[in-house]
Amino acid sequence: MKRLLTLLLFIIAFTACKKTKTGPLITPGNKIAGQWHIQTVTVIPRDSTGQVMSPGTVSTEPSYYYFDFNTDGTWTEVLSPDIPSDIGESGNYVLHADTSFTLINVNAPVQPVECSIVSVSDTSFVFTHQKATLYNGVTRGYLEYIFKLKK
Repeated sequence: MKRLLTLLLFIIAFTACKKTKTGPLITPGNKIAGQWHIQTVTVIPRDSTGQVMSPGTVSTEPSYYYFDFNTDGTWTEVLSPDIPSDIGESGNYVLHADTSFTLINVNAPVQPVECSIVSVSDTSFVFTHQKATLYNGVTRGYLEYIFKLKK
């Protein structure tokens, strides 16, 4: 009877243990982890077939704009010199080797953003993503965003 009671207590204790979900799995050698200051953002309009419609617009960003990719799979985009600030975005990211990653914005009701890594080194990081749009409210197309970042 003692063995049965001990076994029952062990089973209850084991099943009652708190099981927490850990953050997204990050691959070893995560090259995008760290704080990256946004140097420029280029926006290139593309038609519905993906063809470039014009060379696009390059915007030089203020020195206080940055992305912070943490090793625990969280990210923050800061767009204000005042910290803390409500200007910016944040969420989780999932790194897919050295070729792409997915940004999940936990504060906005949007789909995850699939990003392609153009290049990454110890001091520079370039990534791109596309967003569907309507030109003049009717013509389908895409906007390609190219982010050039520096540490």
